[in-house]
Amino acid sequence: MRLAHIMIPALTIAGLTLTGCGIQKPATDANEKQANNKPPVRQQVDINNMDPGFLYLASQQAVEQGDHKLAIQLLTALVKKDPTAISPHIQLAGLLLQTGNKVEAEKHISSLLLQPSLKPEQFELLELSRIRLLASKQEMDPALTALQTFLKTRPAHIAARDLQVRLLANQNRISDALSAIQEAILAEERPEFRLLQAQLLLKQNNTAAARISLKRIVMLDPSSDTAVIMLSGIDLKENRAEEAENTLRKFLSSYPDAIRVSHALGKVLIEQNRIAEAILVYRNAETHADGNPEILKSLGMLYYRHKDLEKAEATFLRLLKAHPTDSSRFYYATSLEAQQKNKKAREMYNSINAESDMALEAQIRLAGLDFNAEQFKQAENRLLNVLKDQPTHMEAAMMLSSIWISQKQYQTLVDKTEYLMSEASLHPQILFNRAVAFDHLKQYQGVESMLNRVLSNHPRHNEALNFLGYTYATQGIHLDRAESLVKRALAQKPDDGYYLDSLAWVYFKRGDFTKALETQKKALAIISDDAIMFEHYGDILWANNKHEAAKEAWRKSLKMGPENKKLLKSKIANGPGN
Repeated sequence: MRLAHIMIPALTIAGLTLTGCGIQKPATDANEKQANNKPPVRQQVDINNMDPGFLYLASQQAVEQGDHKLAIQLLTALVKKDPTAISPHIQLAGLLLQTGNKVEAEKHISSLLLQPSLKPEQFELLELSRIRLLASKQEMDPALTALQTFLKTRPAHIAARDLQVRLLANQNRISDALSAIQEAILAEERPEFRLLQAQLLLKQNNTAAARISLKRIVMLDPSSDTAVIMLSGIDLKENRAEEAENTLRKFLSSYPDAIRVSHALGKVLIEQNRIAEAILVYRNAETHADGNPEILKSLGMLYYRHKDLEKAEATFLRLLKAHPTDSSRFYYATSLEAQQKNKKAREMYNSINAESDMALEAQIRLAGLDFNAEQFKQAENRLLNVLKDQPTHMEAAMMLSSIWISQKQYQTLVDKTEYLMSEASLHPQILFNRAVAFDHLKQYQGVESMLNRVLSNHPRHNEALNFLGYTYATQGIHLDRAESLVKRALAQKPDDGYYLDSLAWVYFKRGDFTKALETQKKALAIISDDAIMFEHYGDILWANNKHEAAKEAWRKSLKMGPENKKLLKSKIANGPGN
């Protein structure tokens, strides 16, 4: 088989999406923070002997660090020591409810509600906690009834209305939820209520009414970035990208430090491939962001995409210095790798915490560096370790299959990637590599099966189009489909010499020798150093009764060191088929 390129696809950060740099922070931030910031060493002190004031301060520090288990222990000890400490007791009940300890939470809430010294705001907080507890136990009707009672005297209570609306919406009672919000707005028009109203209207696909609600928010609170982002989102949904852009730019002219709006505008520009303009937006945001990690990450990725690798490196270095997390290390290392600063990139990848969310990705990048340094066994071992932890990690499996291709381990590839065939989100390169392996094993049904599967999900995959067309031509079967497939590949890359060679071979197999010769000459005008293409040329010339020219073409092929030297010598001596 002759294919133009069988290599490991580049794994660059240009391929990473910028959606993580959008309106919401990635969900992995908390995990990464925990992995990179080791918890403080706790002194082995009996909690029961601690002063109540110290217990409270320590519990607040534990909450800030996300250690809810420790915070619950400290607050439990505190309320035992000081039963009159109502606020810590309420916080304890909330943490228990938040961590799913419903039984204990209910005990504390019930006992607190009986306290005669409760302030009105404390009673409200506990009553809402009790209602949330009912909802968490799927007792929706009692929860909604309690909320209705609560809201009779406090119709504009934001937290209660929010809970009521969300419970109704979760039951798909959108009309009831909208009525509840209208009651709240009549009591007091607040941006929070209008936002809930807009969200519900969008759920009903009523964008016109949602737009009115969002514009009311802007009037009530001109600094509301959420309303502006949602308005631009409606414009985008209605294919009015220019209006969306203008809305975001107008807001930024008044509030240049609105990071989320900068993200939204950047995304609009990126989707239009206006990378240089997106860079300007993020550079302006950086001057107001005070080292915001999402802004720096987005800017670095855009520099990378714009091929300004030095600026990408400098930006990721600033990110790393301001936020020394494993995510920052990974992006910085990738920018170094792109500039072939491989030693420094390796050091940075290796510095990533083995327990971090980025650890597996770092190992994949290290495997790529190993492969490029021809350290194939080391690359293979890294990838096998990744797949041991995550057997369906597609990037690792794809790279490993490419390594097996490069090492001509075709049967190994087929056998060890078989388990992935049931995966719906299978990487197309794995299927393509399996097709290559089946081709070398002369198992053409496997080639056809793999390539048809690629094309079913990626109908414009030009390499698969050419490969399948050439496979049919080699066997002399399905020649009409073979011609169609190769021409579809050529429609995308009209000057690809290998694709033209495939088309010439289709014509040759069909017996259209004149058209085959004309097409093969075009192919050789583009690529003049391929042994198989010259062998094809000789075969086509011979079929056109140009025997001496055919022998000369075969001699050129022979000089290029092909695998089938014996066959070529036979053709030169006796002609093909003799």
